[in-house]
Amino acid sequence: MVKTKDAPISRKNVDRRKDSNHRIIQAAMELFAENGYQRTTLIQIGRKAGYTGTLVSNRFGSKERLLRAVLALILNRFETSGNIDQPSNNSDTVSIAVELSDFVAAYLEDVALRGTRIRALYVLMGEGMGSLPEITDEIAHVNEVFRGRISSFLESGKERGEFRDSLDILTTAVLIVGLLRGVAMQILVEPKSLALEDLVVATQKSIRSIVTIEAAM
Repeated sequence: MVKTKDAPISRKNVDRRKDSNHRIIQAAMELFAENGYQRTTLIQIGRKAGYTGTLVSNRFGSKERLLRAVLALILNRFETSGNIDQPSNNSDTVSIAVELSDFVAAYLEDVALRGTRIRALYVLMGEGMGSLPEITDEIAHVNEVFRGRISSFLESGKERGEFRDSLDILTTAVLIVGLLRGVAMQILVEPKSLALEDLVVATQKSIRSIVTIEAAM
């Protein structure tokens, strides 16, 4: 008997699978933002995505693995924003201080336009610090990546002489992340009563003062 090779998966099926996976991850993120991780089931996620809980389980194996996919989506919130999340190598024409300000504006505007991602992150962070300590490592990774984005700007700014030499990279990155998240949380809670443009400008000025002006002794 002659063995036949398995039929190759068609491009159409690959695209369909990719699309359904994205819909499942998006549905999970929205439900985590609304109900939290613990109170959300695979059946609910499947229903919101337009599929069955069995399909979700077959695709991702467990809710924990789906959580990792959601966190990866949160980390990639700037995936359609070009290279704004990395400092430029063109030191002749681009100021790192300006690029950091652009990053701040992009982050806060992203919160205003697609707040579900950040809301889901905050809800998951709360659960990680309380009733669901097993996801603490996942949340810590998100924090580490965000600090790394900020640190890349700070390191480049110091190398180019734009930022003060005494700047402690890690401590400053923690402060900036804290500021951004604090402003972002208020935007999510009071989107209609806060002026986004004014908040962006004020946050940019605050961060620039942190990295370029020695604190008063």
